[in-house]
Amino acid sequence: MENIVIVIPSLEPDEKLLTLLATIRKMQPTTIPIVIVDDGSGSSFENVFQSAKDEFDCVVIKHEQNFGKGRALKTAMNYVLEHFGNAKGVVTIDSDGQHQYKDMAICVDAFNVHDDALIMGVRSFDGKVPLRSKFGNLLTRKIMKATTGIKLTDTQTGLRVIPRVFMEQLINTSGERFEYEMTMLLEAKNQNIAIIEVPIKTIYIEENQSSHFHALFDSIAIYAVFMRYLFSSVFSFLIDISLFSLIIYFIGESNFQTITVASYVARSVSSLFNYVVNNYIVFKNSSSNSLIKYYGLVIVQTFVSSFFVSMVHNRLMDFSPTILKVVIDLLLFLISFYVQKKWVFHKVVK
Repeated sequence: MENIVIVIPSLEPDEKLLTLLATIRKMQPTTIPIVIVDDGSGSSFENVFQSAKDEFDCVVIKHEQNFGKGRALKTAMNYVLEHFGNAKGVVTIDSDGQHQYKDMAICVDAFNVHDDALIMGVRSFDGKVPLRSKFGNLLTRKIMKATTGIKLTDTQTGLRVIPRVFMEQLINTSGERFEYEMTMLLEAKNQNIAIIEVPIKTIYIEENQSSHFHALFDSIAIYAVFMRYLFSSVFSFLIDISLFSLIIYFIGESNFQTITVASYVARSVSSLFNYVVNNYIVFKNSSSNSLIKYYGLVIVQTFVSSFFVSMVHNRLMDFSPTILKVVIDLLLFLISFYVQKKWVFHKVVK
């Protein structure tokens, strides 16, 4: 586990945290740093965190109040970036006994092979699994696949290995509580960070009663991430088609020049909306370089769209330019998605 830092966000821990630390130190006596974030646990738990420092040589960062798991992860990653210059990444694990040392080691081994990827230690959810955990994960992964195209076995695992270059993005990514781990997956897609799944053992202690996940409020926050992402895509499409139709209607002609002008005007507005929402609301992470690439793609895509709409409309005059644009743009969307993934939002990992 060379050049890896273990990160443990913790709220009101018990002896299971100390048992985990004892196992880690038995296997890795002093060779791996451990950063724990006390996320506002209060004075009743000071003895646990003090033992973590004194007995197991951990760095303990204290939040004076409970901010949430997302904030705790960002606090830890920011600390690692500032104080561990040689760290290639962090491995995050939960403090409630759900993750074993050997599973953490397997994930780190996978990271050593794919050191520019986000490694996920995924549970199988077979056998005896608490209903709320099984149902929650199933629903979330189905929604994620439907709205973003990301297909994962376990979207909510806390066992992850995060490369340093991705950490630099994540400390400024939105999310304070459990929804942050979901936003991390969307940001990985946005930044073209590969997500690699590693099977781990599924452990639930006392029916997972020690989890601080709030079934109602945290679920709402998680699904709100998807809704913002879906809203951005659908609404920008509606803006584009609506403006295009209005311009064609008021001009009253459907030749190549008119379709081209209508396409560029409509796309300039809808693309601006899409880019701003994705960068400042969905992901909250803008990049001037990606902006230049994005609008370069928009210009080319808009020209190709207007060209084919005009060509097909001239041959099939009975078809509305708006209907043709919907069909052609849907085809171009698939090409555009691939280009954005491989070029526009591609990050070169050094």
